Amino acid sequence: MGSGVSIQAAVIEKLRSRILSLERHAPRRGPAAIPEAKDRGLAAGKRAPWELGCEAGDALLPEGLETNAVHEIKGEPSAARGASAADWMAGIGFAARLAVRRTDALSAMKSANQPWVLWCWPKAIAGEFGLPSWAGFAHLGLDPARLIIVETARAAEALNAIEESLKGASLAVVIGVLDEVDLMPARRLSLAAGEMATPCLIVTHPASEPAGATATRWRIKRLPSAPHRFDPRAPGLSRFEVALERCRARPASVARPPFTLEWSDETRRFGLASVMADLQAETRRARSGADAPTLRSY
Repeated sequence: MGSGVSIQAAVIEKLRSRILSLERHAPRRGPAAIPEAKDRGLAAGKRAPWELGCEAGDALLPEGLETNAVHEIKGEPSAARGASAADWMAGIGFAARLAVRRTDALSAMKSANQPWVLWCWPKAIAGEFGLPSWAGFAHLGLDPARLIIVETARAAEALNAIEESLKGASLAVVIGVLDEVDLMPARRLSLAAGEMATPCLIVTHPASEPAGATATRWRIKRLPSAPHRFDPRAPGLSRFEVALERCRARPASVARPPFTLEWSDETRRFGLASVMADLQAETRRARSGADAPTLRSY
């Protein structure tokens, strides 16, 4: 028992040292820097909001995704009590794209350093899905050289590593992939995210109970890709059916039905699927100035 605790403490200390080394250019470090870092994070959020990049989706979050909070992402389970790898990948793929949106927003700020992203998961999940693809991350827009991968022996250790990482001011976003997050660990993650205004994306098992203390919870279903513009045999833009199940800042947004988004690797932003955009335009013309139509899924 004592040996296991000492090993865990050593891993956390190594991770803490790694994060501090990334912050070597920061003017101050340690507890005294917390108020300054919090102000810096809030100011950055105002100048570079974290958004989907799609008008219909961003209308659900007028102030954008909160940068000092935890956001849960869950795939749509294909079975009542189980989920396939594809169900998981829908949530993981959506989280990775949100991370791209976050790093792009920070990179657009001339005063911001090149942002870092930390990815953390336990060995059991990593063994099931395999190592992340560096080429895949680069294709999405995440620089592999600015990505830190943390693999822990147990889920509890992954939660500890995520919590410690959120206390660092040099990370753009922390992504955690876990089966589930109980209420007390979720609260600790929320407090850590708020301490330094470092956002956290938690991808959990599609069929597990939702985590508490989150700013938003997204339910993601992977759809067939859009038709390719030039080659009908090739896949087009990636498509996701997206539902916002929880929104602390704007609870009314939860009432909106799921909608379909497309991701463009070129523009690195989400867009409303073309069939839905066409439908909305036609409906607006038919209503001739009536209220905007409710989004529908296909």
